[in-house]
Amino acid sequence: MKKNKLFLNSISFKTWLYFMLFALSILLILCFFQIVMLQPAYIRTLKSQIVELNKDISDISFSGLDDETKNMSIYNLTAENNACIIIYNTETTVTRAFDVLGENGCAIYHDQSVNPTIIDEMNSEPGSSFYTVGNYLDLSNQEVMIYGEKKKYNNTVYYVIANFALQSMKNVIRTSQSQFFIIMLLTFVMAVIISFIFSRVITRPILNIKNESVKLTQGNYDLNFEESEFNEVDELSETLNLAANELNNLEVIRKELMANVSHDLKTPITMIKAYAEMIKDISGDNKEKRDEHLDIILTETDNLNKLVSDILDLSSLQAGAVSLNIEPFDLSGTIMASCARFNDMVKSEDITIQLECEPELVAYGDERRINEVLYNFISNALKHYGDDRLVIVKAFLTTRNKIRVEVADHGPGIDEEILPYIWDRYFKSDKTYRRSQTGSGLGLAINKAILDEHKSEYGVITKKGEGSLFYFELEAAIDN
Repeated sequence: MKKNKLFLNSISFKTWLYFMLFALSILLILCFFQIVMLQPAYIRTLKSQIVELNKDISDISFSGLDDETKNMSIYNLTAENNACIIIYNTETTVTRAFDVLGENGCAIYHDQSVNPTIIDEMNSEPGSSFYTVGNYLDLSNQEVMIYGEKKKYNNTVYYVIANFALQSMKNVIRTSQSQFFIIMLLTFVMAVIISFIFSRVITRPILNIKNESVKLTQGNYDLNFEESEFNEVDELSETLNLAANELNNLEVIRKELMANVSHDLKTPITMIKAYAEMIKDISGDNKEKRDEHLDIILTETDNLNKLVSDILDLSSLQAGAVSLNIEPFDLSGTIMASCARFNDMVKSEDITIQLECEPELVAYGDERRINEVLYNFISNALKHYGDDRLVIVKAFLTTRNKIRVEVADHGPGIDEEILPYIWDRYFKSDKTYRRSQTGSGLGLAINKAILDEHKSEYGVITKKGEGSLFYFELEAAIDN
């Protein structure tokens, strides 16, 4: 029974969801740095800047430059950094001031006098430097950053103090955060749209594959996959196409096999039933007729038994359920014994089996299975002999450790286009199936399975109108 599947579990939704989670995680990280980390980072940058400014002012103030040059240089630094600067002599209380902020931004100097609160706080500090951020302005509630250092020059202590106004920094942060929220909203909307398009682009070819693959369950193997933008999806489509073709081939073979086996099973069963009824109704009291009919029943029973045995044997071999007994055996003797099994047949039909076998050929293999291979090849050749009514069986050493066995006839040969398929079970070169009179029709398929298990080289050499030569090779058992 088909389950009701939630849309939330679809690849389309999950692709969209994961993309959105990724986009939101990026936005959250940016939001954290924008809201939480921006101001501390900016404060740290300003502190580093004010400390550097203070150092530059000290270097200029206590250098050997003339006063005009000192004043010009210090004023330029003050203007560049948007600050106010004082250099306070603790003995004479004389103050040199450089201010570009005015009374609304400079907290350390006002009305030509230094802010006593700053001096008191510097004096209370045990170290030589002083740093603070706060509201030190009388006329404004904006915060300022103040950094001062105690410097000793010519046995006199000086305070070099720098002042930055933080109101502009707050405005920058507020503006930046406002813009960031707008950007974040636009980014979120774009992420929704892009993720939706992206999920559709990814899932469309996959859904096409799913919809096409449903045909397989209906026995339709003609699949049509659209080309996608993804290599992996195209490879999946190619794999499914290949699987569909193989399934189609298997289905054709299955249907043919069922038809052929049914035909082979039906024929002997029908004949057995017919002759049994004839014995019952007609020849029961006629010994000669009864024996003739019983012989036919026995022959058809043997054919039926052979067919069933061959089917089971082939299935076991192809499933790898048969273990071979590989050992040295007398191949020459096996070949001669296999040929001798057809003596009655060749005499009755005036056929010649020409045996050209080197003596004392000893090979590695399963003797019983190789005997079966020989029987099937010779039986096949006897069905297709030519006008000379000759079948040739050869066995010889090709190298010191390889033995080649050949079975040849001078019959009609095999069409080149059907040559790759002759090893398939129940293969037929025409569309009219004709029941074999001397076997199950599985001989070459059984031979293929046995020789594959032996890891043997085998094949057929054929030419239309001149005949066919089937061969296989075995490893020779050589005494060292």
